[in-house]
Amino acid sequence: MANTSIDLVGLDFNSIKTNLKTYLKNNTAFKDVDFDGSNISVLIDLLSYNTYLNSFYTNMVASEMFIDTASLRDSVVSHAKALNYTPRSFVSASANVTITISPTSSTNSVVIPKGTSFTSRVGSNTFTFTTNENLVLSNPNNNVFTSNIILYEGNYVTDSFVMNYSNTSQRFVMSNPTIDTSSLSVTVIEDNGDNSISYTKSSSLVGMTSVSNNYFVEAAENQQYEIRFGDNVFGRKPKDGSVIVTEYRISSGELPNGASSFTNDGSIDGHSNVSLSTLSNASGGAVNETIESIRYNAPRAFQTQNRAVTASDYETILKSNFSDIQTISAYGGESLVPPQFGKVFISVDVVNADGTPENRIDAFSNFIKDKTPLSIDVVFVNPDFLYAEIVSDVKYNVNITSKLENDIKTLVLSKISSYNLNNLNGFKKTLFYSKLIKEIDSADSSIVSNNTNIRAIKKITPVLNKIQSYEIEFGFPLIRETGIDLRIEETHYGHTIRTSAFTFNGFRSIIVDDTTGKLFIAKLSSNLIDLERQIGTIDYENGILIVENLNVSAFEGSSIKFFAVPLDKDFSSTKNVILSIADEDISVKITPVKIWKKYRI
Repeated sequence: MANTSIDLVGLDFNSIKTNLKTYLKNNTAFKDVDFDGSNISVLIDLLSYNTYLNSFYTNMVASEMFIDTASLRDSVVSHAKALNYTPRSFVSASANVTITISPTSSTNSVVIPKGTSFTSRVGSNTFTFTTNENLVLSNPNNNVFTSNIILYEGNYVTDSFVMNYSNTSQRFVMSNPTIDTSSLSVTVIEDNGDNSISYTKSSSLVGMTSVSNNYFVEAAENQQYEIRFGDNVFGRKPKDGSVIVTEYRISSGELPNGASSFTNDGSIDGHSNVSLSTLSNASGGAVNETIESIRYNAPRAFQTQNRAVTASDYETILKSNFSDIQTISAYGGESLVPPQFGKVFISVDVVNADGTPENRIDAFSNFIKDKTPLSIDVVFVNPDFLYAEIVSDVKYNVNITSKLENDIKTLVLSKISSYNLNNLNGFKKTLFYSKLIKEIDSADSSIVSNNTNIRAIKKITPVLNKIQSYEIEFGFPLIRETGIDLRIEETHYGHTIRTSAFTFNGFRSIIVDDTTGKLFIAKLSSNLIDLERQIGTIDYENGILIVENLNVSAFEGSSIKFFAVPLDKDFSSTKNVILSIADEDISVKITPVKIWKKYRI
C-alpha cells in the first residue's frame, strides 16, 4: 500500500524507524498494535538497522566513485590514474657538499661509486646520505682531489621480478612505500643473462616506437608504486622469462631537512683521508603526496597535459612535482619594463628558506625544460620580499573582561599572524586594510576599537664601507606628503620615505624624502633630523626609489629598512614579490578604557 507520508530525506536510524512506524500505523491491519511496547518494535528496529546500513554503504560507494568526494586514498589514486596523474612519491632530501680526497700515494683519478654512503645528524636522528651515480674525480692539485657533489638521503634497495606472460594478472609493484621514484632504475636481463638492457622512465607516448626501451611508473594500492612496460607498439616488451631488476632509494621524507654536517662511512676507492664541507644544507625532503593534494592537482595536471604553455601551467606542473615549493609565481617577459619577449620568468620560495638554493633551482630547471615550447626560455629569478609594518593602538573595555593588557595583546598579535599566514606570505597577494582591522577587532569581544597604521617595507643589506647604488621598487604608488616636519619625537616625520638607522660619515643617519622627489641623507642629532646631502630620487607615482653612491660603515639590525607610506592602504605584490608581515614589524599598544552599560529608566 502506498504511503506518501514517508520522508525520503531523513536517513538516520531514528528517522527511518519513525517512518516505518508511521507507515504501519496508517495501515488498518495494525491499528491496535502498540509499536513501542510490543515485540513488533524489535522487528522495526531490525528493519531500521538494515535500511540504515544499506543507505550508509550505498552512500559510501557512491562517494568513492568521484575524486571530489572519495575519502579512501586508493580511490583518489585510482581516479587520478584515469586523469594520467601519478601522485608524488617520497622525496629524498639533497645537500650540496665539497668533497676532498687526499690519497697517500700518487694516482690519476678517484672513483666514488654510486651508493657511497655518508652520515649526518638532525637533532637526535641519524640519517644516511648517498651518491646517486658513479663519480670520477680527476685533475688533482698536488695529489688532492676536490669536487662539488650532491648527496641524497636514503639507501638503495633492489626488487627483482621474473616476467611470466602466462600469469595475466602479474604486476611489478615496488615493495617499499617510501620509494623516491625519481631514483628508480630498471634493468631487464634476458637470454639467461647474456643480454642486459637498461630501461628509461617515460611519462608519455610521444616519440615512442615498438623498440623503445621505456617503462612507466604508476601509483598502486597501499601507497606503493608499480612499473609497466610497453606492448611492442608503444615501447618494447621484455621477453618471457626475463629477470626485471629495479633499484631505488628509500627516503625518510622531510626529517633530514636541515642536515648540515656530513662524514664519510669508511674509505672511498681505498682512500681513507676524506673531508667534506657543506655548500648548502639538506633540503627538499618530503613525504608522499596527501589525499587533498592529489585531489587538487590531478585535474589541473590533466589540463596542462604535461606541457607548460600558460603561466599557470608552469606553476601547476612544478608545484605538483616538488613538495618543497611553498609558493611560486610565473609571468611572461612581455609584462616587464622594458619587455623581454620569448622568456618566462619563474620565482620560487621553498619551505624553511628565504628564496631557493642553487641545487633546487637546478632541479626545477632540469624538470621543466623539456615541457616548454622551443621558442621559450625559462629564467628562474630569486624572489623579492615586501613587508608590511603594522602599528596598532587597540582599546578594550575592562568592564566586560577579566583579561589583562598582555592577554589582549597576545590575542591581537595572534590574529595578525593568522591573517598573514592565511592571506599573505606568498606571491600575488593583497593586503586588505579593512579585513586586517576587522581581524584585530575580532581578537576579543572586549575590544572596542583599533587605530592601525600601515607602512610598506623593503630591505637592503649593503656591503660595509663600499659605495653602492640601489633601485628599490615597491610596485605601487606612494603618498606624496605636503610638507616637511623635522621633529624627531613625532611618530611620523612628514615624509613618505624613512629608513632605519645606519652610520654614514661617522654619524647616525637615516634616508628621508623632501616631498618633491628627492632623497636625502639626514643626520640624527639632538632632537632634529638634519638634511646632509642628496642621495637619490623617488618616483611617487610608480613607487620607485633610486639610491646612488651610498657608503655605510654600520647599520642597526640585519638590514637597512626602507619604510614607505602607500597611497592606497590596500596594496599588492606582483611578479616575483612575496608580501608578508614579519613579527618584528608588528607593534601593538593596548589601552584599557571603562565603558559603562546604560540603563533606561
